[in-house]
Amino acid sequence: MRIVENTTERMVLKGLPGGIHWMVFATLLGVAAMAACGWFARVTVRETGGYLQLIPLGIGFLMGVAFFLIGLVTLAVGRMRLVLDRVTGNGSYYVYSPVIDVGKPCSFLLEEIDSVAIERREEARPHNDDHGSFPAKVCRARLRVRKPRRAIVLDETENGQERRVQAVAEAVAGWLELEVTKQG
Repeated sequence: MRIVENTTERMVLKGLPGGIHWMVFATLLGVAAMAACGWFARVTVRETGGYLQLIPLGIGFLMGVAFFLIGLVTLAVGRMRLVLDRVTGNGSYYVYSPVIDVGKPCSFLLEEIDSVAIERREEARPHNDDHGSFPAKVCRARLRVRKPRRAIVLDETENGQERRVQAVAEAVAGWLELEVTKQG
């Protein structure tokens, strides 16, 4: 998420589930897969006259449609919003995505915020050959709330851009007058 409002009374962060870059990539990947499969189907029918070869191209086309719709629907209606309000003493986390699961919406008192934490750890990622998995270095900033028990992801990066994550964590912690805790 990124900070869109930062005053003495109120801080608002907004974002897109999955990240805007990944959703644009999914949309463009879907369009490219659909176009390539359509073009190959046209050439196949024209050159060979056979329709049996269209089965794998149809599967590829449907996968392209899936990627396109995932990206487009998330870009169109997916939203995340965190509002911290000193005047009312409340915070609220709103999230909506019909495709990507990014947590449950909740409301909480600002006094129930436990900490702002930066977590660094290695997570296993699958690999295509027999050598197993390879590690990915993940850096994540979370707002931890005691009641209701939640850990709201403020920002996350994999294999780089840790300064961006740290800047968001420090800005939120500074507004809340808390220290940033580091784990991992």
